[in-house]
Amino acid sequence: MGTLGLDLERGLFLGIDFGTTNSVISIFNFKDGEAQTIPIGGRNIFPTAVQFETDPEDPKKLTRIFGDEAKQAAVISPQSTVLSIKRLLGSDDKITVSVDDKEYGFTPEQIAGEILGYLKTKADEYAQEELGIPGEFSGCVITVPANSTDKQKKMTKQAAVLAGFDEDSIYLRLEPAAAAISYAVNETDDKRVLVYDFGGGTFDACILEIKADADSEPSISILSTYGDNNLGGNDIDKIIMDIIYEEFKKLTDNEIDLFDDQADDGVSKYQKKSALMRLQQVANQAKESLSQSKVAKIVLAPFIQEPRIININMEITREDLISHQRVNVLGDDPAVFDKFKDLNLRDIIGITLKCIDRCLEAAGMSEADLDEIFLVGGSSSIALVVEMIREKFHKEPFKSRISPALSISQGAAYYCNMIMMPTLKGPTVQEKTIHPLGLEIAGRRFLQIVAQGKDIPADGLSVEATDLLTTNFDNVTSMAIVVYENTNPQTTAGRMDFVSQEGMKRLAGTSLRGIPAGKRGQEKVRVIFHIGQDNMLKVTAQSTSDSGAVTELQVDELY
Repeated sequence: MGTLGLDLERGLFLGIDFGTTNSVISIFNFKDGEAQTIPIGGRNIFPTAVQFETDPEDPKKLTRIFGDEAKQAAVISPQSTVLSIKRLLGSDDKITVSVDDKEYGFTPEQIAGEILGYLKTKADEYAQEELGIPGEFSGCVITVPANSTDKQKKMTKQAAVLAGFDEDSIYLRLEPAAAAISYAVNETDDKRVLVYDFGGGTFDACILEIKADADSEPSISILSTYGDNNLGGNDIDKIIMDIIYEEFKKLTDNEIDLFDDQADDGVSKYQKKSALMRLQQVANQAKESLSQSKVAKIVLAPFIQEPRIININMEITREDLISHQRVNVLGDDPAVFDKFKDLNLRDIIGITLKCIDRCLEAAGMSEADLDEIFLVGGSSSIALVVEMIREKFHKEPFKSRISPALSISQGAAYYCNMIMMPTLKGPTVQEKTIHPLGLEIAGRRFLQIVAQGKDIPADGLSVEATDLLTTNFDNVTSMAIVVYENTNPQTTAGRMDFVSQEGMKRLAGTSLRGIPAGKRGQEKVRVIFHIGQDNMLKVTAQSTSDSGAVTELQVDELY
């Protein structure tokens, strides 16, 4: 392939679909003019997993195992393995792993950075050895769920920095928009398309308008998005786990609780963790099997060996998966379990359809206005998903030559093409703001500054608050600047929002200090929100008086 005249001063860019369960990496092959997925260990899909072990040469250090090996080793060493890290990005939770009776603590972005760093290393090797391209991948395009909060995006970018990518060359793009590019590459007609993105840990509905004809490159505009960052294939796995766990309870007369490490039931903490890891893996395998066949065989022999040997040998039918209502907590937080209690597979898919309804409402459209439904993400290959989509829209989903699991990564690679070779033609995407952004003001009210669905130009979007902020008391010399994101905006006109209501996310806060002392309301403050091309938010607050103060809040630096 060679360098093909690339301007390598900008470096090579890697397209990354960093998923909850699996990840995929792709590059743009300039020789063929197409996106190409990079195989790792002979497979296009890479499990998003890492396991830690003691370095045999230096007991004070840790070594890492990634991907399939880590996923398989999790059965033996569950306490030193981390899975589904994407669901923790955006939280302040710490991850603790235990290796040889020693505990080590990590932040979510550190774990994600470890996995991304391994993907980068494998991509570097492939480019050099298989494609004959010198150098390394210094930049990347990482896709994120359309419903991501600002904090989740910041932590994703920080993980990429830890992985070794240049901070100024990390671009975040929406998963459904990236998938739409892989769809629109060969499109020659104007269409309105629903991207149904059902991954391992998140669901996104995104409505896109594609303008295309035979003489020009497609132009993609995002009309609306709506999703659920805690709904995915992992929750379908839990239904199968629930079916198997019910059988386990019968075999043990309900005397053993695998999710209670402190219970005096004769089963060690280690064996419980190992059994649960095996349960999770076999449930995932059964789900994949039931996408293709009507029956999945479950064999766990032995499942546990203490205080006595318990073997599980059973069959789960596709109808079992569709109709079984979940009854066990399975280690979930109470709020998560309340969300999925008594739900079956049809109910879970029904939640995705409700997200679509919200997405249509935000776009001012009806089901009949859609020309195409594009299924994306591994969970969208479930037979019932296709069936329920067909029932709702009375049309067949688009059948792509690209696997639903690969389309997001390959779309990200087309973004890389635009960055590395901006003079080349290709599909373009008009990015939009996903959630309203604003400030907390007196009375804990939410002052919206950036509306949902605003176009983000190539040089970024700057929005100044319509009203100036004023001091509430005499001789005030500082003012709190607290930034919020409304992840669940209401459509009721004239409705007053408060920062305490459901869906409000506090992103960051600082103080504007040095405001000249004066009477109440005398000093005024101008606030500007700027969203850059990298989808990062910066907030500037400045006193309007001649001797006024100024502060700049780079939101991502606060996490």
